[in-house]
Amino acid sequence: MGKKVLIFSLNRLLAVWLFMMFSGVFALRAQKIYLTDAEPAARSVVLTYSWGIAGYASSHGISAWDVDGKGGGVANTLRLMTYSSSNSVGYGLLLYDDMHSQRFRDEGVKEKVNLLYVAPQASYLKRTTLFPSCFGTMGGGAGYVHYQSKSTFSGHPDVKTSASSVGLNAFLNLEYTFARHWGVCLEVNALYSPLNPSEVQADFIPWKQRDKFGLFVLTTQLGISCHF
Repeated sequence: MGKKVLIFSLNRLLAVWLFMMFSGVFALRAQKIYLTDAEPAARSVVLTYSWGIAGYASSHGISAWDVDGKGGGVANTLRLMTYSSSNSVGYGLLLYDDMHSQRFRDEGVKEKVNLLYVAPQASYLKRTTLFPSCFGTMGGGAGYVHYQSKSTFSGHPDVKTSASSVGLNAFLNLEYTFARHWGVCLEVNALYSPLNPSEVQADFIPWKQRDKFGLFVLTTQLGISCHF
């Protein structure tokens, strides 16, 4: 039930972003261009959706089992930040979702892992870079991590394990603004969390379950931003 609620929240936020993409531009208040040319005392809000490939420091990936897995997964990031024209420090919220599907050599054995991270964010804004209409941000935060693994073994019931923990993230983002309220960006995001998945009792599992481990995920993403 908890995973369904978390996935529903992510889908709802993505639906809000898509609605803004198609119709929000007509409702935006008049302002100077971008974060780099705002009027004095003005405040800008930036909503960014990014998608990309996640890589894991361990050969086990984010698998619940002590066996070598695939090298990466697919990650979605939704970040909402607010900045003032008189300050280079911004604040906001990050929602990060990492989905990883793994197949093993054994026939009919596969695993699906979902990693969800929610955290407040603080970042530094560099308004001038080497290119016109381009700015950079860097920052991070600390928040809540939810981990869930579902493994399927041929002829047996599905096996599930989960964990909840604290996490730390840091990001570096470079954005090019191609229109008054729109930009595209390249981002690198790092996430660390100490995980201790719940214990699984099943005699038919051919591998040992991983004990408490430090999860490190490095994600490279492309994104689109809406400024209002």
